[in-house]
Amino acid sequence: MVKKDSLLDRVNSFYAGQTIYFATKHGKEGIVAPLFSELGISCCRIDVDTDRFGTFSGEVERTGSVRETLRRKIAAGATALPECRLFLASEGSFGPDPYVGFLRTDLESLLLWDRELNFEIYAEYLCRSPIHDEVTIRADSEIRSFLEKISFPEHAVIVRPADSYDLVFKGLVTEGEVRSAVEKCTAASPRGEVLVATDLRANFNKTRRAAIAKAAESLIQKLCSLCPVCNVPGFWISRGIPGLPCEWCGEPSSAPIAVLFSCVTCDYKEEQPRPDGRTTLQAAECGYCNP
Repeated sequence: MVKKDSLLDRVNSFYAGQTIYFATKHGKEGIVAPLFSELGISCCRIDVDTDRFGTFSGEVERTGSVRETLRRKIAAGATALPECRLFLASEGSFGPDPYVGFLRTDLESLLLWDRELNFEIYAEYLCRSPIHDEVTIRADSEIRSFLEKISFPEHAVIVRPADSYDLVFKGLVTEGEVRSAVEKCTAASPRGEVLVATDLRANFNKTRRAAIAKAAESLIQKLCSLCPVCNVPGFWISRGIPGLPCEWCGEPSSAPIAVLFSCVTCDYKEEQPRPDGRTTLQAAECGYCNP
């Protein structure tokens, strides 16, 4: 079982006094640094041009999966600081809810790499209420209702011609800046149409910053869970073990009855009860009682 002692005691033998280097150019280190400091770990930025791996505004398309992009960012940081041990990268991905498809979500992912021991710890948080919207307009008089909708200026905006990426204004946080950008982009658009969208970069989007902090809390939980065999951090749930019985009919379901904890370095695995303590499936969820 995961030990019950303090967070600092659990991670102290490994990382207290160490520094994690965050490969970012959008101020994300400031979001997670206070959380890591509670464990005696410092977090500082490596100024990596992460935009080359993809931009929310569309000029550079992200290629590869979220995990591949995280590794590319870490590799860039590790190349810049070849003498350092711990590296961190973050990636946000907006899309439909995996369970309720019509809802828009923000999946925030973090990857920590220990160069010395050569292992990764991945953590994520799914935000189901992101501030992520856009509108195509023909006149700046239409802007105000959109800005109110996205809680501007806590969430900055991007403005560009609707038909090109040749002129892009980012990080706009005053209405005057927005109207000026709309005027310039209208003149540059053959159709006279302008796209105004939320700026999804972390340093310009309050909701994303909160989601990244949640992902960091999950990562810290994993850092503080040590393998009972090799004592390395990251001993965490790798998969669920199906078989949770229905509360009415008792038939096993595909829902997990237990979980499997796995080490990130050695082959040790350990079956444990569900973290939520649930022992039965509600009849409404049962494929036999409620087909």
